[in-house]
Amino acid sequence: MLKLDLSGIFPALITPYLADESLDPAGMRRLVRLLAPDVQGFVVNGTTGDFPLLTREERRRAIAAVVAEAGETHRVIAGTGAIATHEVLDLTRDAQAAGADAALIVAPYYLRPSPAGLYRHYADIAAAVPDLPILLYNFPQLVGQPIPVQVIQDLQAAHPNIVGMKDTSGDIGYMLEVLEKLPADFQVLAGRGTVFLPALAAGAAGAILACGNLIPGWWQAVRQAILAGDWEAARAGQYRAQQVTRYVGRGGSLAVRAGLRLLGHDFGPARRPLTPEGVLSEAELAGLREALSA
Repeated sequence: MLKLDLSGIFPALITPYLADESLDPAGMRRLVRLLAPDVQGFVVNGTTGDFPLLTREERRRAIAAVVAEAGETHRVIAGTGAIATHEVLDLTRDAQAAGADAALIVAPYYLRPSPAGLYRHYADIAAAVPDLPILLYNFPQLVGQPIPVQVIQDLQAAHPNIVGMKDTSGDIGYMLEVLEKLPADFQVLAGRGTVFLPALAAGAAGAILACGNLIPGWWQAVRQAILAGDWEAARAGQYRAQQVTRYVGRGGSLAVRAGLRLLGHDFGPARRPLTPEGVLSEAELAGLREALSA
């Protein structure tokens, strides 16, 4: 298996835009600088980055901006998910050429391929870029089905560059089965802040979190408390942080943008068809403001 340490906190970055909704690479670099002191790396072009709204060229430019700002001190994971295998192949090669340390590939959505189809999809991609670490991305709420644990086992056994996975299911039972049945060096990253503490306690390496854009230091403190065995501090930090997480869970990237504005950081509008209207009520925005100021 390829070696890449994925322990730590990885914010799933939003995609900054200018007023005309064009990509803002300088804004992306500014966001990386803002978060860098509290995290081990970044995820670009993921779900929180609203990757389906980006062209292939924009995805290349976004990766290049994050890689340039992250330098040698932070790891960069590039989302290269799409529906068609040939498209994911192109995007993954682009990510490698742009300097990403790993690719995060969400299971094909909308079409719901069979377990055999899922295996072939990931196997073809892993074989095409054997020297690039790959993370599977389990997000059944978005995709419509989980990645079967047996498929994960078969893929990892056949392709040593499949080094781990992000699990956004929130299903601790599923994650525990993956941790039980995969080798110890197969790294699982939690994708939901609400299960951060139990995930790390169970053996997850870290987390990829949308709310990492807002409270990276809070999550880092919880992680350090877990590593130190200070469970009282870990629980207190988890309860504090998950108040913010719940609002982000309701509003996704739009809630993250709203939260960043509440913290004094404007990274531009969302790209249509996403609009802030109707996503978080005034009461919910007030609740988010209160949670962030806790």
